[in-house]
This record gives sequence, structure tokens and C-alpha cells, in this order.
Amino acid sequence: MDWRKIAMTAFLIFSGIIRTSAAEPQESVVSAKLKWSLKQTFKVPESVLYDSLRNVIYVSNINGSPGAADGNGFIAKVSPEGKLLTLRWISGLNAPKGMAIYRDALWVADLNAIVQIDIIRGEIVRKFDLKARFLNDLTVDDQGSVYCSDNVDDRIYCLRNGRPTIWIDGGLDAPNGLLAEANRLVMLSSATGYVNFIDYQKKTIRKSAHIDGSPDGIVAVRNGYLLSDFRGTVYHLAANGKLTKIVDTKAQNISAADIGYIPGKKLLLVPTFSNNSLDAYEISD
Repeated sequence: MDWRKIAMTAFLIFSGIIRTSAAEPQESVVSAKLKWSLKQTFKVPESVLYDSLRNVIYVSNINGSPGAADGNGFIAKVSPEGKLLTLRWISGLNAPKGMAIYRDALWVADLNAIVQIDIIRGEIVRKFDLKARFLNDLTVDDQGSVYCSDNVDDRIYCLRNGRPTIWIDGGLDAPNGLLAEANRLVMLSSATGYVNFIDYQKKTIRKSAHIDGSPDGIVAVRNGYLLSDFRGTVYHLAANGKLTKIVDTKAQNISAADIGYIPGKKLLLVPTFSNNSLDAYEISD
């Protein structure tokens, strides 16, 4: 038996394993870098939404108490480069929060009503008064059905073909952020910190990732989601369930409310609520 050959063979095999392991792709680390900040411009900005068709950003401004029907609320328009275009593009709202777009309509969760805005004409078309207590976030599916969360009454409403109904009543642990996907609705529970997946047909709720905080907004990205904690953090949630903190402004007492995202620029948009600013972060993965 030639021990030298055996030793050489073992060395080559071992070396091959090492080289193969080293060549395996490493898991990408998602990070965020501040790109621009539009400071002290808004009046309690709660939600931000990018309109890809018109290449503009909408910012909902509560302009007062989040629970007051005072008529002070408005929506601003901002460019993707961080330039204020129109501060009071739409006025006469109460406490506007979450927004969504379907065709040429901008839908807004406005305290106790869902508001439909004609984007082309730049005016309010209709208000659907739900007699709700605290409408918070809003999303639209591929068929144009609008889903809206009531954080206080623990409900999700559905507005379909001009008819609003209570879609789920109770058991939601203070629903906030919503995201309509092809086969399910993603919902954030602000009371428990869970990300939930809701089946459209069965309305069954499956708990997924959890954060220690009060989740607010959620957007889809190429390899998962970005979700915000109102206290001032933003996380990347990977498809495998891994959570990575990418923004943290808690120490500065700067909130992270209902976030937005510009896919082409990989730009995370963060409305800071009481800090009255809009921050944009470039995402790298």
C-alpha cells in the first residue's frame, strides 16, 4: 500500500471541499444609507406612497391629532429626488394615513372614511363613510378591491364595487400595515408585533415574523419585505424569515411611520411623523 498516494488523494479531496465551500455564495446583507432628507416641511406626515406611472411621491399629512376629524389633513407631492412639488395638493381631509393606487385613483384611509381621489384631476371624488373609529392603513388588490384596517375597532374593511363591508371583525390584535398580494393579505399587528398572512378565501390568519415594537408599514422588495416599527426602526424581512434591522432612529426620538418604496431606485421612504420630515434611504442587498 502506497501511503504517499493515499495521503495525496486525501489532500486533494480535502482541498476540493475547502475550495467548493469557499465558492458557495454568501447570504447578502441588506443595509440602508441616507440618500436625502426633506426636513421640517410637513405637518405630521404619516404615510408615503410612490406613483410609478407619474413618477411622484404622495405624502399624507395629519396636520393635528391622529384621531381628530378637524378637516386639517392634506396630501403633498414630492419628487423622487427629494424636491417638494406641491405641499397641499389635496386638502380638506381629516387625519389621512395609509394610501394605495388603483389605475387613476388614489385611495386614502381618512380616520373614519375611505376617500377616493382622482389623480388626473387632483380632486376628491367620493368619501365612503364607514363610521369607523381609527382607519389606519390601506391596500388594493389586482381586482381593485380596497382593504382598510381599523386599528382601534380591530377590524379590516373591504370596499369592493363601491360597497364597503366588514371583512374580518376581531382577533387581529390592532391591525395596522396592510399589503395585498396575489393569494393573501399581509397584515401587521401593532399590539403584538407580528407579521400575519391572511388567506383571502378562508380568512385564516398565520403568524410569521415578530418584532419587539409596534409595526406600522410594510412594502414588498425583490427578496422579501421592508417593515417599519413606529418607534423609529425599519427592518428587512427575508423570504426565509430572517429579520435585519437597517434603520434605527429611536435614540433621536424620530419615528418611522407608514413607509414607501421606489423599486427602480431601491429607495426606502420614511415619514417621520412628529419630526415633520421625509427621509429617503438607498437600499443595498
